[in-house]
Amino acid sequence: MLNVLRLIILLILVQPYFSMEPDENEERYNKDYYSSSVQGLVRLLQVEQEFMENLTIYASVLQEKVDNLNIYLDNLKRPNHNTHNEREKYVSNPLNAFGLIRRLNQDWPKWQNYTQKPLGLEQLNAMQNILSIAPESFDMNETLKAMHRIETTYDLKPKDIAKGLLQSKQFNSKLALRDCLALAHHKLEIEDFHRSLLWFQEALNVNTDQSQKIIDELLGISFKDLAMSISTRSIYMSNQSLSNESIHELVSSQLQDANPKDLEDFIISKLKQWDKESFTGINASRTPENAHNIGCQGFFPKSINLVCLYNSTTNPFLKLAPLKMEEISRDPYIVMYHEVLSDKEIEEMKGEIGEMGNGWTGVDDPKEIVAHVFWATEDSPFRDRINQRISDMTGFKLEEFPALQMANFGVGGYFKPHHDYFTERLRKIDVNNTLGDRVASLIFYAGEVSQGGQTVFPDIKVVVEPKKGNALFWFNDFDDSSPDQRSLHSVCPVIVGSRWTITKWIHYDPQIFVKPCSQRLFQRSS
Repeated sequence: MLNVLRLIILLILVQPYFSMEPDENEERYNKDYYSSSVQGLVRLLQVEQEFMENLTIYASVLQEKVDNLNIYLDNLKRPNHNTHNEREKYVSNPLNAFGLIRRLNQDWPKWQNYTQKPLGLEQLNAMQNILSIAPESFDMNETLKAMHRIETTYDLKPKDIAKGLLQSKQFNSKLALRDCLALAHHKLEIEDFHRSLLWFQEALNVNTDQSQKIIDELLGISFKDLAMSISTRSIYMSNQSLSNESIHELVSSQLQDANPKDLEDFIISKLKQWDKESFTGINASRTPENAHNIGCQGFFPKSINLVCLYNSTTNPFLKLAPLKMEEISRDPYIVMYHEVLSDKEIEEMKGEIGEMGNGWTGVDDPKEIVAHVFWATEDSPFRDRINQRISDMTGFKLEEFPALQMANFGVGGYFKPHHDYFTERLRKIDVNNTLGDRVASLIFYAGEVSQGGQTVFPDIKVVVEPKKGNALFWFNDFDDSSPDQRSLHSVCPVIVGSRWTITKWIHYDPQIFVKPCSQRLFQRSS
């Protein structure tokens, strides 16, 4: 019974970080979103593939119909009869006259029925069903925010991103005209006028071949949508007493006769005006100067006088099989264990995962879904083995609560600077809590991340690469169990890769005899 109570308490305690239960009346946070994990994006890729397969079959059915019509028309080809005399001579032949009457009486009605016959209904219904699980507007907005996060955190230029150049690495992927317009529109909505202008200019610079132009004509170019949003904002800012209906009428009147060049000039003119008025100018395209972004860009000074060694002291077993350990920081204590999770175990981990839920930051609005998470609460050989390894690395007891949290981030997935301890909140939630505060944290990196996804400790200017197979360990509290504010940490947005993690928060009370509370030995000023 005590273990059940401890399980309930810890599930309450982990809610602020990667929570899986939303606040009341927030149904949207219960939904499964594609954008919050690479795993979700893989499923979405399969959804699109299924849609494309059905559309291909449907196009083939339509093409067969067109081919059949063309075959019949080819059989009817005859010389052009341009004059009345030529036409009269043609129909005066009984064979031609008979064929003409018979075709119009018998054949053409059947061809008319053939043209109106519904085709590809199975594929049309399948595509309709697929679209019912397509990404919603929330997914679209989260993806736009993720792209903005990547762009601003790493100080990337729209012209480079559009051409597939990310942090000096060229990819065989580029953004289409409609992609650039969507990003320009999003920047307008968040009033980043400088970047909106840059993205619109990139849209204009996209070279489109004839086939792409046909597609754009069919789907519609969004110049007018962007122009309408700009016109709406302009009219509202000039007279905020106008009703929505009046603004809509003025916008329609302003743009109804505008040709594409007029719309282009209007958009550029307004964005330049607002960019200038916002007193940001060229600085608007630069990354905000904060420690998190500086660390993500790799500009922290390199640490010195740190060593790599074999740890053989935290558990007697390590005398036989010591672990590779790298010092990341001595004060506060942060270390990286190398090669402590194998590829086979990572695949085993994924096999342990059931239905994943949304994980988001904090309990205060606005919430941000940053990953898909799964709590391994059932006993298994994999979980036991990982917990034993954590105990070997840390010397701590984990029997009180052996659950592990597994998470998969999406592209642009990140975590804001935060502390893992929550002593004050703990007192408010449950004065009878038997687990205590999070004295330490450990993260296994279990995914291939080639760009981004670093763990940053901004206050002490430390950044750690999420190398697959490694594990990062640090203390959140001082020796006297008081919170160490220098343990503030964050996660850089993932640029390229699938960031999988296994996280373990180690609570104080079960370790009372392993790491007794003692006088604080030292504290370097932050």
